Amino acid sequence: MRILSFIFFAFIFINCNSQTKKVDEATLKAKSQKLLKAFNAESKITSADYNTLIDLNYDNNKDFVIGYYGQSGTGIKNKIRVYLYDIAKHNYVLNKQLSDLSNPTFYIYQRKITEFYIGNGGGSGSKLEWNDGKWIITKMFEVDKNEIKTIWKITYPLKNKIEYIAKPYQMIPPKDILETTVKE
Repeated sequence: MRILSFIFFAFIFINCNSQTKKVDEATLKAKSQKLLKAFNAESKITSADYNTLIDLNYDNNKDFVIGYYGQSGTGIKNKIRVYLYDIAKHNYVLNKQLSDLSNPTFYIYQRKITEFYIGNGGGSGSKLEWNDGKWIITKMFEVDKNEIKTIWKITYPLKNKIEYIAKPYQMIPPKDILETTVKE
């Protein structure tokens, strides 16, 4: 009997203190609305175009994404600010890595995110994949506008591999260089 009681209390303790404990959606929504109000109040130039709750770190709690349009540059400037829900702090925490992404496309079921920024003179982008509990860059590209011959440099950091592909210059990367759902 003592062993059964111990197992029962150990099970309850582990589940109550788990980092994957699920927080109810109403609580997350209330916390996210405070962040949205603060975002809109702090920026004199831009305001949120959209916001959404989505699980970006696969802990079964929805994280908060604010989408807005950037103000400087010559390319497409869809930007985001990302707050991951920290179960230990019972609050959202700004994630700088994901908040720096431009023109992101989330492929949640494939556990990848792509992002890019290409202006009139050149640009870059990357693919991030969820690996060992964090987002890792697995592919990057760079391109400079050249009227004669444009070369796209693709780097695979984990493989220590670089490719060069000659393709026309464009403001959205070709599909074989970077997958995205962003349209002009």
